[in-house]
Amino acid sequence: MEKFDVIIVGGGPAGLICAEKLSKSELKVLLLEKEDAFGDKVCAGGLTRKGLALLDIPDDIIGQKVYKTTVYSRKRHSQAETRDPVVVTIDRRNLGAWQRKQLDNTSVVIRKNARVTEIRKESLIVNESEEIGFRFLVGADGYASLVRRYLAIPLEKKLIGIQYVVPVNNNEQRLEIFLDRKHFHAWYGWIFPHRGKNALGCCCDPRYLSAKKLKENFQHWLKEKDIDISEAEYQSAPINYDYRGLSFGNVFLVGDAAGMASGLTGEGIYQSLVSGLEVAEYILGREEVSDAMKAVIRYNRIQEKMMKIFIRLGWFRGSAHEMIIMLLNNKRFKARVNKGFS
Repeated sequence: MEKFDVIIVGGGPAGLICAEKLSKSELKVLLLEKEDAFGDKVCAGGLTRKGLALLDIPDDIIGQKVYKTTVYSRKRHSQAETRDPVVVTIDRRNLGAWQRKQLDNTSVVIRKNARVTEIRKESLIVNESEEIGFRFLVGADGYASLVRRYLAIPLEKKLIGIQYVVPVNNNEQRLEIFLDRKHFHAWYGWIFPHRGKNALGCCCDPRYLSAKKLKENFQHWLKEKDIDISEAEYQSAPINYDYRGLSFGNVFLVGDAAGMASGLTGEGIYQSLVSGLEVAEYILGREEVSDAMKAVIRYNRIQEKMMKIFIRLGWFRGSAHEMIIMLLNNKRFKARVNKGFS
């Protein structure tokens, strides 16, 4: 049986950045990806400036740099334009391929089409036949994480995200957010501009609004906005925001497997990157939690508290949305929000 110091299960943003960090050590590292491509996931593809600070992504990987944003309520809207991009949009496959390329000429062993089918105390089974040993195991295997199930960690808090990818000829490079109690309950709708296409989507926790009802509401909203989806690609995926920690003895969870996403916005790329780097440092011997990880946990908790407030507001959510837009039209408040993204 071949043995490795570290086996990383999953080649998304968290798993890949964890492998890159560990590649600079003398540890023997194996990265397993069950698919043929890396990082492919249903996602609006937004990466904030905080995420860009962790990845030196070249411009040809970025789909759009977004300087303009508009947030809508049912009755009002607030516009903003920044000198630096408030967010960039990126195709997840392109991001995955670029992150994978950073592991070229390193000691990390990478295997595609390698599905983990069983996990044991100090080894795992790949493709139902090959046993490989490990000292440390990192679960970067997404929402339906086998590593999380092996640890018997429940998953009770999730979002359902749905979106249509619509081809466009001359799309405006503007991020649009729609606060709409009627259609999206306590959550929101979005239009993310990409190169030659727009991603139009929404999300919710199915405990409060079923996926079926959300889809019906979203299609009604699209008709209300007179948006043609006849040539669009429909996509849907669950998102885990049930965070219970990263470290469990010699087994770790990162990214969506760890529940790193925001329960209000579904944002998760930056959080995944931070968790991947954090676990790499734990494996290398650091014991204390980093300031970046503390900030992510605090940010997600604030977002979840806001989500719970919106849920409890019920019929008063619409009034709260109008108040938010009025605040966003205040210069000082708008500046604070912009600073939060950076």
